Amino acid sequence: MSHAVDAVDAAAIALNEGSWIPSDHELTLARDFLARRDGLAQRLLPGMPAAPSPQGWVTQHVLWLEDVTRLAEELLGAWRPWLPGGHMVALLGAYGGLARSVVPLAARLAQDWAAEWQAPPTQQQTSWWEEWHLPPEQRQQLDALTDRLVVNGAVVVMAVNRAEAGR
Repeated sequence: MSHAVDAVDAAAIALNEGSWIPSDHELTLARDFLARRDGLAQRLLPGMPAAPSPQGWVTQHVLWLEDVTRLAEELLGAWRPWLPGGHMVALLGAYGGLARSVVPLAARLAQDWAAEWQAPPTQQQTSWWEEWHLPPEQRQQLDALTDRLVVNGAVVVMAVNRAEAGR
């Protein structure tokens, strides 16, 4: 079990036992993170066509995770002095840490894309490109990572909802 999962489990247990009631500062951090995370735009690589499906390209999700990493690092850098050692900092640190694991992949995809396309490709060419650069095993790893992020995010939301319901 990874440290990220441990932090999430510890926060969820503390919430359920009532041994952790998020402070006003923790709630402000959580709300800011959730609002800014939900407001992040889905980025395309330069010249990448819009995806034919509303889910977007897998590459867009990887780039979004890269943006989430920066967001978490920015907020934690500002809030850690106010909330040293708290569950919310641990939760967002775990979230950012999980998202950070795709940063090398995002860099590789951007580099490969730039090297391989001088003219914008079609949607079909982009689909083939993703199949080549993001094989099924890697997509499964991204799905597993996304599942862990959903659980982590759910604990953040649960903390906000419980605190608001108790006030």
